[in-house]
Amino acid sequence: MAELRPRKRLSKGLPRTIIAILVAVIAIVSITVLSLGKFNSSNRVQASTAMPNQKRYKATRPIVVDRQTGQARMPNQQEIDETVATLSVLASRPENLPQVSGASGGVGIDLEGGYGGVMLARPNPDGTWETRCVFTFAEGAEFLGLVEDNSTE
Repeated sequence: MAELRPRKRLSKGLPRTIIAILVAVIAIVSITVLSLGKFNSSNRVQASTAMPNQKRYKATRPIVVDRQTGQARMPNQQEIDETVATLSVLASRPENLPQVSGASGGVGIDLEGGYGGVMLARPNPDGTWETRCVFTFAEGAEFLGLVEDNSTE
């Protein structure tokens, strides 16, 4: 019978800040790759075109990690607007998708890049990250703590 030996411990691991930065970079790269490669130009135009009656949102929790201090902070209005625009595109659901009848009687539908989940991450007060896969804008906004801003300016 083989003798079992305890494993040697490697170093204590990477500091939490490096892990947090790595998770944030991975999330940003993933969102960028998905938005550039998966969505057609009409979706990008839709997200970048500001509509005059577009809803405004405000943050209810810190979701941005400050680059200099490494601390979670509340997003500014520009960051909120960018997050809302990106989440709107990534969580969009195409309507009236064209159907194609197959030779065997089946029906095929081109989902036009829709119906994939969106992976989001938000910082926790203890420096860790919480992630969730969402499928709608409402789910993503709730997870990130974004609520409609009904105040008059």
